[in-house]
Amino acid sequence: MYRKRNGSLGFSFTRFANAAVPNFFADPTPSYHVDLTGYRRDMCYMHQIASADPYSLDERSFYVAGVVDSESVSKRVHAKLKKHEILREDGSVDTFKIGPRFPHQLALLNLNRQKDLVGMLFWWEEECQRLRKLQAEEKELDSLIEEAEGKVAAMATGTEDDSPERSSADLKGTVDQLKFARERVRMKRRQRPSQRDPDVEADKDDILGAFHGRSKSLPNPIVGAGVGDGIGGVSGTNGEVNPAQGQQLQQQQQQQHQQQDLGRPPQYFASS
Repeated sequence: MYRKRNGSLGFSFTRFANAAVPNFFADPTPSYHVDLTGYRRDMCYMHQIASADPYSLDERSFYVAGVVDSESVSKRVHAKLKKHEILREDGSVDTFKIGPRFPHQLALLNLNRQKDLVGMLFWWEEECQRLRKLQAEEKELDSLIEEAEGKVAAMATGTEDDSPERSSADLKGTVDQLKFARERVRMKRRQRPSQRDPDVEADKDDILGAFHGRSKSLPNPIVGAGVGDGIGGVSGTNGEVNPAQGQQLQQQQQQQHQQQDLGRPPQYFASS
């Protein structure tokens, strides 16, 4: 017996034989796991982030993720996972409890749905680790911002001596950079799985370049300048150029500036 998509029970000899001899008989039911993985993950992630406890899988999570086709079956799956301690009391995932008897414990789902469920549980456990890391980073940045703002307020009231190495302007700039880094962490938390940039996730992007503005922070190149040259690199003119030459040099500088490779700018939202 197996569970159909509409929730009723049915019998299939090929399914029964595939369970007995899986290498000889094939399950005829198609699997859409590969085609819907990105969509399923996005839907499940947004559902969890909007809930009161993002780490806890509720009774609707499996329906939103597309593992089951109805909320009633999702509630039954949630109850089974709680019964066999695959879901802890707080709703978090414990994949160590997934053992050889898992197909019998979740017999209300067919084999393909069970595979989707196992993949979802392992994936969400990794997402919880990512969320905890971002939460710890945001908490640390909050403490640093609070400390820096306290120093700025102390300098403004004159209770703290100004030093040439650490002026009030430097502290305000540090506070702005810390707030930018905190907003970056919050942005990473809001991003769906399909929107994430691997470089941003691995912290390989240029944070300071994104803060200052990459095109504005880089110096303008000086084209054609050499030792002993005049203005614009024209030798033998003692720094004097006629208007035609000045216009031509300006055009060359603009072309060289456009052709210069400034590198790949930081992209926090990858195209889906």
